[in-house]
Amino acid sequence: MSTPTLRTPETVLASAEFDERLPTYFLLQTLFALTIMFFTIPLVPIWFILGRPLHQKQYEALSAVLTNRALKVKSGVLVRVQKSIPLDKITDLVLTEGPILRRLGLCGLTIETAGAGSTTGQAALVGVKDAEAFRDRVLAQRDAIVFGEEGEGRAAMDDGPSGRSKAGAASGAAASVADAAVLTDIRDSLQRIERMMAERRG
Repeated sequence: MSTPTLRTPETVLASAEFDERLPTYFLLQTLFALTIMFFTIPLVPIWFILGRPLHQKQYEALSAVLTNRALKVKSGVLVRVQKSIPLDKITDLVLTEGPILRRLGLCGLTIETAGAGSTTGQAALVGVKDAEAFRDRVLAQRDAIVFGEEGEGRAAMDDGPSGRSKAGAASGAAASVADAAVLTDIRDSLQRIERMMAERRG
């Protein structure tokens, strides 16, 4: 009878905080969309007044939590969306700044994942405070998962860039030894061929 595998319980490592100016960004984004669609222009003043409470709730519904295994994102008011993105699937977190975002001093984070041989955007987080620091925290935990938590992978994460350099140097040394062995075999084969040719000529 096989023993069931016990999974390590998830622990929260960090939570994203969102800028208080984010509801204003949501409002301006919606007003811009209403403006470029000419038949909705009459709705602009109405939405300017009535849309604020909805965008405030949209802001309050946002959350992004980093655990030891995944990045969990929640969003939406009328339609709630919850995503749990495994860290080992994340390829990058891309910082983006559109015209409205720059005007408000905000930026966005696009979470890119790998799947079926291509990279796609799984989710977008807008208005995260200290976005670069949160991105680096997620990517560091991603690296810890990808490289493993024991052996050289764990040592590389604990030691930082120098640890990763040591692991890379060890791998390079092993490759050099293997290459040297192949070259030695080739040299010996050539020497045998030369001896055989010399014997035939003699």
